[in-house]
Amino acid sequence: MESRTMWRPALLTLLLVTPALAAEDLFANRPALSNADQPAQRFARCEELRSMTAGLPALEERVDLSLAGTLNAVRTDGALWYLTMCADVRVLCVTYESNDMKAGDRVTLKGGYVRRDDNHVMLDPCLANRAD
Repeated sequence: MESRTMWRPALLTLLLVTPALAAEDLFANRPALSNADQPAQRFARCEELRSMTAGLPALEERVDLSLAGTLNAVRTDGALWYLTMCADVRVLCVTYESNDMKAGDRVTLKGGYVRRDDNHVMLDPCLANRAD
């Protein structure tokens, strides 16, 4: 009986530490990705997006992407606003306000990363701000 109870704390520690280590590995060399609602190390540029997200596995928990660049287009369906950025990997930011942003504006986007296919990323929910 004693041998069973002795390994339980070790197993519990392993179970608690493993997700943290997996998250560290997930974000290694991906400074623009972060856990949901947490700050990224830095904003990515459009030209970094493909290499920074290469090999990223399908995720069960929300992961945020922080991106800085120039808006390509701003559209609405009357309820939501759709801001697009980047040419190589197209990024669609789904948000509730345009904040009077227009194509050509320098902005930062941060939102829930969803890879639609090799060439399209959606950030939903997404926060958009003018770049300083």
